Amino acid sequence: MVRMRTISRTLAVVAISSCLLITHTPATPQAPKLDDLRKQLDSIAERVNGKLGYSLHHLKKNESLDRFGDEMFPTDSMIKAAIMCAAMEKVERGEIGYHDIRPLLKEDQTGGSGFFKNYKAGAEIEFKEAMHQMITVSDNAATLMLIRWVGGTDVVNNWIDRHGLKTTRLLYPWPISEALQRDEAALKKLFEPAMNWTMGVSTPNEMRTLMEMIVSGKAGTPAASDEMHRLLNHQYKDEGIASQIPPWVMVASKGGRSDKSQSDLALVHSPSGAYALAVFIKESNDKRSGLQNERTQAIRAISRAVWRYYHPNDKWEPPAGVEKF
Repeated sequence: MVRMRTISRTLAVVAISSCLLITHTPATPQAPKLDDLRKQLDSIAERVNGKLGYSLHHLKKNESLDRFGDEMFPTDSMIKAAIMCAAMEKVERGEIGYHDIRPLLKEDQTGGSGFFKNYKAGAEIEFKEAMHQMITVSDNAATLMLIRWVGGTDVVNNWIDRHGLKTTRLLYPWPISEALQRDEAALKKLFEPAMNWTMGVSTPNEMRTLMEMIVSGKAGTPAASDEMHRLLNHQYKDEGIASQIPPWVMVASKGGRSDKSQSDLALVHSPSGAYALAVFIKESNDKRSGLQNERTQAIRAISRAVWRYYHPNDKWEPPAGVEKF
């Protein structure tokens, strides 16, 4: 009997100890789910005064999310990525030399972003220089010069059509014939789409697809695609998606903005694998400039949320004082 009672007490102690162990062992935290990220991104989007759409694709994990992914948005200067592709095709075909030189025409000098507006008309410009200026600093005069150089707006849209982008369009008509310039009514009608939609129109899904085509070598020859990728890597205007990524991570990007719209497109070469992200905002009335504008804040918040989702253990944060830059 003594032996039986000893065995019983031993079993009871073991059972109680096991229960205590189970009770006090901390639960393994569940890995975040893609739907959790969707809810977070949608919450950011819903706080914007206007309409925000996005398209995300993690290439390695083959995970995708979008909001208003197939809806039309103004591209603003983001359409310059498509102009670059059409221009590079001319180089591939031998119709333009990458180092060819032309004089800068007064007709192509316009306001807004860039440095070419400050050059003297007639200054000799290398094709490569114009491409770099159009992409890296979003130079508007360089853009008009390149559209003229490749043969006009229709040439760019032809490239877009042949590469399966159904909604994307360069809307800014250039160059304009002298006869048309004298016809005020016809000129107004010609520019009406651009007045309504800015320089171009597209969808979050199509522009994200275009970025993936460029970095995967499907927007031209491998050599041409690599050169375009390098141009996008040299972005001067990096206050959007790229600003929320650690500076040692390569980001290829192109954005755009106007009074009521803003957009950013990026390919982030992250440790978890490359992912493409496009964010568009339209119908916004926030007139504030810089980081105070809610459109910029929303794009940055979405970029940060995506980075944190795929890199939950990364401790990097934008440092204090970053708003000065």
